[in-house]
Amino acid sequence: MIHNIFLDAGGVILDEIEFENNTAEIITGIINRYNKGYVLDNYWKDVDEAVYRFVPKVYDYVLYKNFCDIENFRAAKMEYKNKIQSCNTLELMNGLTDFLIEFSRCYKIGILGQYGIDFRNFLESKNILRYFAYSEIQDDYKFTKPDTRYFEAILKKCSCKAEESVMVGDRIDKDIIPAKLVGMNTIRIKTGLHKNQEPRTPDEMADITVEKLCDIKIEKIKELEGG
Repeated sequence: MIHNIFLDAGGVILDEIEFENNTAEIITGIINRYNKGYVLDNYWKDVDEAVYRFVPKVYDYVLYKNFCDIENFRAAKMEYKNKIQSCNTLELMNGLTDFLIEFSRCYKIGILGQYGIDFRNFLESKNILRYFAYSEIQDDYKFTKPDTRYFEAILKKCSCKAEESVMVGDRIDKDIIPAKLVGMNTIRIKTGLHKNQEPRTPDEMADITVEKLCDIKIEKIKELEGG
């Protein structure tokens, strides 16, 4: 039986489209100062390349590919971090509140993402933290995704069995693969930068794949229970 549903933060709880577009503008501008021919089309091609290669840190990949020199890369990354902090805003994924209201009646909902205390405070300010039975955040752990120890630690802290839990995420490499390795059921939402990421082997396929959060139905969870 499925008792718990864990949601990734970015791409599932949070809509990161604005963040991704801001990042594209900032990184393109940084690179363009050194390479005048570098435009947004080049950036998105580099992103697609990083996604195809299952690169853990997409933005680092793009910056390092275009600077190569480690010192210039570090300076560019610091500039990006400073600029994105000043324009980044958190936005809830469309349909999230309805999902939480419906599914929290049948299952215990948890967080399994890489955001910290600001994220949890944001959920509280939106009056939806109350729907989460488990509200663990990255700040509480020294491991992070895709390290399976992060998944195992959260499951242990929440007293949840892997086989009785579902991981809902947008990335094959950071969400689906490690969740399956620890024995969790998996649902992938094809959103954001990683919507075109494709499994390299059948073992990397999610149990269920949907286009958006509202496509997840209780009937689909019941299918996992039967499988």
